[in-house]
Amino acid sequence: MFSYSLNSLIVFYEVAKLNSFSKAADLLFITQPGVSKHVAQIEAQAGCRLIKRENGVCTLTKEGKIVFKYAEKIEAMARGLETVIRNIRQEPAPLLRVATTPVYSRIMVPFILGTFQKDNPDVMIKLDTGSSGDLIKTLSVMENDVVIVATEKIPQNLAEFSLVKEELVAIVPRNHPLAGKDSISLREIDGYPMIVREKESATRKTVLSALEAVKAKPSVLIDMKSTDFIKEWVSQGKGLSILIKRAVLPEDLKHFKVLSLKEKLSLDVYVVFLKSRKYDLAIRRFVHHIEELKLKYVL
Repeated sequence: MFSYSLNSLIVFYEVAKLNSFSKAADLLFITQPGVSKHVAQIEAQAGCRLIKRENGVCTLTKEGKIVFKYAEKIEAMARGLETVIRNIRQEPAPLLRVATTPVYSRIMVPFILGTFQKDNPDVMIKLDTGSSGDLIKTLSVMENDVVIVATEKIPQNLAEFSLVKEELVAIVPRNHPLAGKDSISLREIDGYPMIVREKESATRKTVLSALEAVKAKPSVLIDMKSTDFIKEWVSQGKGLSILIKRAVLPEDLKHFKVLSLKEKLSLDVYVVFLKSRKYDLAIRRFVHHIEELKLKYVL
């Protein structure tokens, strides 16, 4: 028998790769003490210290670097073995049902899904779109496996993984009284027609809550589901709006003016799934892939 535990070796590999016990715990869906126990077990079996922790920073020792090289190869082989065993059993390719908002289905999720399928060609992807609030509900009824949404509150039966924080900006028609400014406060929106997202939108909830806090009341509120329709109406001079900055494309700038908000509103975007499905292979692979993307790129 081998003198090491495969599970502990995989945990050690993730800690070393992420330089963090807490990030490894989130990725592997185990507690941080559990991660520490696995690493301690590998170190006990190796008879030496493999990871140094100083001021919250993890670094590999000389011996740790040697073990990591082998752990990296073993982790890759273990992942490949999963695919081989599935093929031997003639199991159908795993299906991952991902859902997100219309904006993210165009501006960020294609990159995430494209790179995921390149690394996991055996996983089939089905993409759905909708508002943040509606998509969260689809998880509990098993209509989707993972959703990528901006949301303020996560139900207790769901697990979340932070993806990105989005800045909100105001967009106004070129001939709008506020168009001569580079930034505005929310109070300056008082009395102007405003176009907002539909009721289940996280952007809408954040914006209206912030306006209420400063006692600013737009003269008219127009609800729209599509961000593209909102941008079109703003360009036609029918009102102003507040959207995530990422939704404004370079070609939009000739149709309306983008203003920063002095209150610095933002939305937290999460990858969300059922806690009861945290060991689902396709979901684990997807979360693992996003963690790797966050280390390589600024999403």
